[in-house]
Amino acid sequence: MQETRTPLGTQAFGELADKSLIVAYQSHQDALRFLASALSQGNGVALLHGPAGSGKSTVIGEQRDWASRDAPVATFDGSHLTPRQLLSGMLSQFKIEFGAEHDEQLLQQLNGFLTSETRSGRPPILMIDNVERATPSALRLLNWLAALDVRGTYALRIVLSGKERLAALLRDESMRSLTRRHPATYSLNPLTVQETVIYLRTRLIAAGGERSEKVFPVQICQKLHELTGGWPGALNKGALEVMERMAELRATRRVPQVTVSRDGKTIAEYKLTEKQYIIGRTELADIVIEDSHVSKIHAMLQIYPNAIVLLDLNSTNGTTVNSRVVQKAILRNDDIISLGRYRVKISNAPAINAEMDRRIRESDTITMQNLVDFRRARARRTVKALKSK
Repeated sequence: MQETRTPLGTQAFGELADKSLIVAYQSHQDALRFLASALSQGNGVALLHGPAGSGKSTVIGEQRDWASRDAPVATFDGSHLTPRQLLSGMLSQFKIEFGAEHDEQLLQQLNGFLTSETRSGRPPILMIDNVERATPSALRLLNWLAALDVRGTYALRIVLSGKERLAALLRDESMRSLTRRHPATYSLNPLTVQETVIYLRTRLIAAGGERSEKVFPVQICQKLHELTGGWPGALNKGALEVMERMAELRATRRVPQVTVSRDGKTIAEYKLTEKQYIIGRTELADIVIEDSHVSKIHAMLQIYPNAIVLLDLNSTNGTTVNSRVVQKAILRNDDIISLGRYRVKISNAPAINAEMDRRIRESDTITMQNLVDFRRARARRTVKALKSK
């Protein structure tokens, strides 16, 4: 598929999406409660499991924002994390000034800070996402930090997230200090179908989209859930692909139009970009036909994504399509509507399917309501015009 990045799509689901936009669902909320509870316990270690795109980073980011109100917090992406990066990063995020000292000196500074904060009842928090990707030496440093305590209280609370390999990591002999703290564990679950509908529509609305139910009807949401398993990351990717595909279809779809002619001479052309058009002799009609054989409100064109429907509105002289009098007709390319001495030719009419044909046959009630709405609008415009004279 040719890639067509849409601004709305990228803002809702792509690289331009607002990172602060969080659509909570059951497992997300349960994970936050789990982290808050685990960090309040004496052992103070929490492990968050989940596959790529399961929302681990989002959960950790939200928990960090909450926890930082009460204690110093340092967060890392564990990918290729080294001891130097871990030490300098913790000092920097804890707002401790340091120079180009050796790792041993940095470790002393960090140990002093952890001890001081723990004695004050605010043991700091270390959060590492994708911890299984860290270098072995960084994991050994993490294990050393996990053993620090001040008068029986651990000097560092720890949150680690990763895939299934996280459990195997704790079975490694080099991580025994962390294992001795008996970490609490939570595995994220995917969204349900109902949560998927809310998730997709909410993100689209937050990005400035309208009619989210049209972009993501229940059937599309169900299909995306089936294809992605309901994991947020995969849903974002799938939703972006759906919107890109829709943009491609809109770009290639030709706009339907009508050409009005009289005695073989073109009088006017109209691109059919609205949902409905009134044809009639009155100046308040959308397509004006100045012919005595045409009623003031003669006919209506209803524009669907995959059909153009012509409806005669009980006109005096009737409506003819291709020399045949009709009350209702589905119009196709090059169809000719005859109205007195005028001809209305249809171009770029979309093809229809059986489902649309059924819907059109059931549309009489909607049509009458549309006509009532038009008459009311015409009355309002007439009153306004009279007042302005």
